[in-house]
Amino acid sequence: MYMRNKRLATGEIREISTIRYITKGCQTYKSIRSTNGFFTYTDHNARCNSNLSLGQILELIYWSQDFPIKTVSDLTGRSNATIFDWFNLCRDVCCSLFEKREKMGGQNIVVQIDESLLRGRRKYNRGRLLLGDLRHEQVQDNSADFHFDSDQENQINLANSPTSNRNYGHRLEGPRVFGLCSKIGDNLERRFFDVEKRDRETLIPIIEKEILPGSIIKSDEWRAYSCLKNIGYDHRTVNHPKNFVDPTTGAHTLAIECSWGVLKTKILRKMNGTSAN
Repeated sequence: MYMRNKRLATGEIREISTIRYITKGCQTYKSIRSTNGFFTYTDHNARCNSNLSLGQILELIYWSQDFPIKTVSDLTGRSNATIFDWFNLCRDVCCSLFEKREKMGGQNIVVQIDESLLRGRRKYNRGRLLLGDLRHEQVQDNSADFHFDSDQENQINLANSPTSNRNYGHRLEGPRVFGLCSKIGDNLERRFFDVEKRDRETLIPIIEKEILPGSIIKSDEWRAYSCLKNIGYDHRTVNHPKNFVDPTTGAHTLAIECSWGVLKTKILRKMNGTSAN
């Protein structure tokens, strides 16, 4: 990176930072924008229509570190609309790479599978619901229960607040997500799919497309999985209402169960302003 002078549209000359990669012995200069469409937007005449420098674009790409959009806006000085556009472009690249994925599993390799509601009731009456699960009309009803203590002004009666009753009431449900998880060495691979239903007709085609035959599949005893042994998989189950780990086979789905917490935290808490698509 080096500094160079740039004349602005107003005639003002300003010093800006420039990124340049140099190959020894090469006398040719070529802009990365001319061969890589990721670094620029183009108009209908195929001309560069981006007002951001490469350095500013790289700052926005730093979204992979899980910075909230407001933090990125404060650090870079870019508008929310610009950040949304570049974040979505980065997601498109991830989706493109995901479409080229290979199948998971293999001989003697374990793949755990499970399905979950990103918003919904607790499973087996365990765990807590995330904030924001209340339906809008119930939030309005519960807000009427707020009152100020006559002795201590500005103190809210938390006992009647909507957030103190997070596991009850009329809750938003969905979307339903089907997840697969496989750990090889220190690498943990997880894949998630948005599904309308969790029946056999929906889940089995995903399993056949994503998991190699002969893999060890561990799951709960949901009836949609009952045919896995008949289509070439070593299927092992655990009865969740009774045990987290099967006392006979040692089968469990702890890795994929832990993944739901990570997924819900990232999507429901951090990605504010992102559309459902």
